[in-house]
Amino acid sequence: MLLILMFGPIFFSAAFSLAALRLPAVDTASLHPTLVAACGLGLCFSIGVKGADEPSAPRAHSITEFDGKDGIDWQVVNDGVMGGLSEGKLTPSDAGTMLFSGMLSLENNGGFSTFRSGGLKLDLSSHLGLLIRVKGDGRTYQVRLATDAVFRGMEVSFAAEFTTIKGEWMKAKIPFAGFKGSFRGLDLPDERLDTSKVRRVSILIGDKKQTPFSVELDFIRTYGATATKG
Repeated sequence: MLLILMFGPIFFSAAFSLAALRLPAVDTASLHPTLVAACGLGLCFSIGVKGADEPSAPRAHSITEFDGKDGIDWQVVNDGVMGGLSEGKLTPSDAGTMLFSGMLSLENNGGFSTFRSGGLKLDLSSHLGLLIRVKGDGRTYQVRLATDAVFRGMEVSFAAEFTTIKGEWMKAKIPFAGFKGSFRGLDLPDERLDTSKVRRVSILIGDKKQTPFSVELDFIRTYGATATKG
């Protein structure tokens, strides 16, 4: 019995090779039932060990798919809050994407347009960064995150840039380690992004180019998390 258990997997492998070479097939019906069972046991045991050795697969967290099902209230904020004349608007599509478009103006010390989420409560501390699928106009945009960090009683913005490819869909991978804190253009190098307390997500353009802009977004997700083993 011990020999059968030991050599059962070898017999199964040999039988499979013979079949592949189109040699006469082994008639398993004539084999001893214990030997057949041993072959099956060997196969199942091999699969079980392989699965146990494989690393856990990455698991992404979806912040938004821009399909209207996440309950996020997106709002456009232009530099008009500071006297500027830039214009931006959001246009959802039937395909489940969001088009952010408009015109930057540098008049009255303006030059930015942004759209941002309402209040969120996201713990992204087990993730490495953001993954954004986007089709743009070749210009550089910023993704911004806000936490409970404040400066002079006002919200601190943590920003990182990504450059689009004109007319082509692409995925921008933005590590959390690259986000830098600021407040109304003032750099705050001592501020650190606390990814366990993300309260807002924004997309901003402010490249000082007084021309129309257009960027279409498919989703904003995270990357780099490890799935929890069940």
